[in-house]
Amino acid sequence: MRKLIILVLILMQYACKKVINLDLPERDTRIVVSGLITNENTFYYVKLTKTSKYNFIYDVKKENYEQNALVIINDNVGNTDTLDEFSFGTYRTHKNKIMGAVGSSYKVDIFTSEGKHLASAMEEMPDVPKIDSIYFERDPTKTYQGNRNSYLCDIYIDWQEPANETNYYLRSYSYNWSNQWHDNIGWNWVFSDKYINGNYLKKENITESYGGKNWKFKLSQYSLTKKAYDFWNLVHEQTQSGDNYSNSSVPLIGNVYNVDNPDDYALGYFQVSALATKEIYIDR
Repeated sequence: MRKLIILVLILMQYACKKVINLDLPERDTRIVVSGLITNENTFYYVKLTKTSKYNFIYDVKKENYEQNALVIINDNVGNTDTLDEFSFGTYRTHKNKIMGAVGSSYKVDIFTSEGKHLASAMEEMPDVPKIDSIYFERDPTKTYQGNRNSYLCDIYIDWQEPANETNYYLRSYSYNWSNQWHDNIGWNWVFSDKYINGNYLKKENITESYGGKNWKFKLSQYSLTKKAYDFWNLVHEQTQSGDNYSNSSVPLIGNVYNVDNPDDYALGYFQVSALATKEIYIDR
């Protein structure tokens, strides 16, 4: 085996590119799974791509889609939905056939056009605390590159972290400039409640940004299972290591495997998360 660099785009709508080292057999191809079920009453998506058969380069500009697959989502009470291929390699649920709910469990089965059966285990959706409030403060003495109309803006939230239980979280955020949303994920925002268990987080500074007025900011806070938390931590560690050829790099094994051959795992993750959001308009 030799170290190979793969550019993996993971997790549904998140527009992030990270370079990941994977130690894989040179002639293998891996399916890349990006899926998410939340407690929102909406469509859910599963995106399937695959690495190059020969060099494992995963280029988001030249994605190798896994088309014509059969993708099925099941819950723990017998509901099932066979997804439609909404666009190249992206499969979508039908409205109201599968409903994400806290405390319910979900799994995905994927039958590829080559005859492979990939599946995840049932994963229960943990609860997520609501965000009580979101607000901002601006410092007009700190400008971006001397631009008088671009001041430093600190954004804060207030929320109650539940006591007497272990919780895991992932945060993402979006900006709206000129009526267009731009999504991002804070890789250092994958965290547990180890040091905040049961605390009321008053005026937690979640980010700072330079900008003018009249724009929107939206925070999304997802609950994570322990396994999903471990996966995202591994993604964070490998993308922040700064050494793409480190021998310490390990494969980003998610929760989707070949039913007939567990060694034939997929990359990425089929995630089950409750979601809390809060939005603010920056008007000055």
